[in-house]
Amino acid sequence: MKSELLDMPRAAASGEAVAVPAIARRTSVLWTPSAAGTACEVMGHRIANVMLADAATILAAAASLRRKTRVVFVNAHVATSAAADPGYREVVRSADIRFADGSGLALAARMCGEPLADNVNGTDMLPLLARAAMRTGVRIYLLGGVPGAAARSAETLARLGLGAALAGTHHGYFERGGAAEAAVIDDINRSGAGILLVGFGVPLQDQWLAANSDRLQVPVLIGVGGLFDFFSGRVSRAPAILRTLGLEWTWRLALEPGRMWRRYLIGNAVFLWHAARFAAIRRLRSLGRAPLDQALSR
Repeated sequence: MKSELLDMPRAAASGEAVAVPAIARRTSVLWTPSAAGTACEVMGHRIANVMLADAATILAAAASLRRKTRVVFVNAHVATSAAADPGYREVVRSADIRFADGSGLALAARMCGEPLADNVNGTDMLPLLARAAMRTGVRIYLLGGVPGAAARSAETLARLGLGAALAGTHHGYFERGGAAEAAVIDDINRSGAGILLVGFGVPLQDQWLAANSDRLQVPVLIGVGGLFDFFSGRVSRAPAILRTLGLEWTWRLALEPGRMWRRYLIGNAVFLWHAARFAAIRRLRSLGRAPLDQALSR
């Protein structure tokens, strides 16, 4: 199978300075950079509480060392899905690294008195990860999205001078469990990639990576949701001010109300209920009145 990766300029050699798109500032109401490195647990999920740039460096280093590392970006949708589905909850909790993605997680962490350092999301991280990969001699494979989205995302990276970080691409529209899936996995393995980004959506991407980890010869496996929609230009990102304030979800809702209203209006309300419940249980536990593990399993 031939990957979708187009011939790209390889002028940017490893170690060269590369321009990276500006990342929106984080409001101090939600994020506290000085909290980096401190312990953080959100709705039963232990979070790697780090800055965005450090997260990219950690993942590139793991790939360079060929250390098997499965990563989940935990956002409000992931957290509520895991709360409702014990099987998916185990997939998330068994990941090697969990990063906190979005304002919902930041708010939930503050409810527990354990602030997050940064909004560690895949879309902001991708250019940083590509640059870190180039420095360590690692390449990245993009898998997922509608046909053409991953390839266009690769073209965007190439225009940023990051094309040397790419190993290949393939869309996410193939039959799971059959010959087509085997061919995709073979293409990934033959690409020599050290990092695999998978955008199938939640919960499928994380379940697929957990189920196929042994078949994939790529050390670092990351579920990235709708990253390819954003990076390919299919879906526009929210203005910087909304991202700064943690309100990017309102932009998505405005763009696609028919598809997103349930996730953001009902889903966010459910998430806040779970977050408040978890924070209350944590408070009771600190007072010696509630065994947390038993309460969360109900």
